[in-house]
Amino acid sequence: MANITPRKNKDGVITSYTIRVYHGYDGAGKRLKPYTMSYKPAPNMTARQIEKELNRQAVQFEEQCRQGYSLDNRQTFAEYAAYVVSLKERAGVKHSVICWYKAQLERVNAGIGHLKLCEIRPQHLNTLYEQLSAKGLREYGKKAGGKLLYTCS
Repeated sequence: MANITPRKNKDGVITSYTIRVYHGYDGAGKRLKPYTMSYKPAPNMTARQIEKELNRQAVQFEEQCRQGYSLDNRQTFAEYAAYVVSLKERAGVKHSVICWYKAQLERVNAGIGHLKLCEIRPQHLNTLYEQLSAKGLREYGKKAGGKLLYTCS
């Protein structure tokens, strides 16, 4: 069950709500950090409408957490890409393919690696594509899809 907590300003007026979903304990018996979400109601909503929408949001968020769709707003693209490459390694993808992924990620991370996943927008990707296709920024003078000479440790 989700836990809903109102957040108030210094005057005591409720400005938003925090929805927390707890997901158990780790191997040492310590409680895991809960998934959290903020909900800010529209200013023209009545108390009954706020309560109804808040409960709907809480149920939806809890279901997403249970299914594993919860988004970590602090995770950067570089962290996520490293995680995906490690999954590919464990899945048994060839070593040469993993090396190629890592070589390409160095170039991609230079463009968008610092951005958080929730901040990435189409214009960021368009800018990245332009940077990768620019003549002076390409490694070895070739496009990203061409054969590159790379070394893998």
